Amino acid sequence: MEPLSTTYGVDSGSVELRGETLPQSISLRVDKNSLPANEAEYNLGGQWEIFDATIGVTDTSPTGGRLTFEVLGDGRTLRKVELAKGSPAKVHLEVSGMQTLKLKVRFTAGEYYNDYSYGAWGDARLTR
Repeated sequence: MEPLSTTYGVDSGSVELRGETLPQSISLRVDKNSLPANEAEYNLGGQWEIFDATIGVTDTSPTGGRLTFEVLGDGRTLRKVELAKGSPAKVHLEVSGMQTLKLKVRFTAGEYYNDYSYGAWGDARLTR
C-alpha cells in the first residue's frame, strides 16, 4: 500500500530488528538535527480490522539513540512508545472503521548529531 503522504519518504522492504529479518516492513528515517521527526499516512478506507507490526530501531542504526514511535488512527493515538536499538515491541491494534492510519517516528535521545536512524514497522500488515 502506498502512503497518502510522507514527511521525508518511506523505505519499504526488509529490515532487521534485533537480528531478525522482517521482509514486509516500513521504515522512516530520522536524525537529531535536520530530520527529528518523520511520518507516513495511509488510506484505510474503513476496510481493515487489525494492524500488526513489530516496531523498533533498525539494527543498522547507530547505537545509543532512542526513538519514539506513534501509531494514530483517524488522528487518535492508538499506541505510543519510546524504544532503544535492540528492544523491539509488537503492536496489535484495532483499526475497524478507521479511514486513515498514520505512522510517526521521532528522534528522542542520542549523541549522534549527523548520523541517521531508522524507525521500522517490521512485517507490517493489515487484516480484515
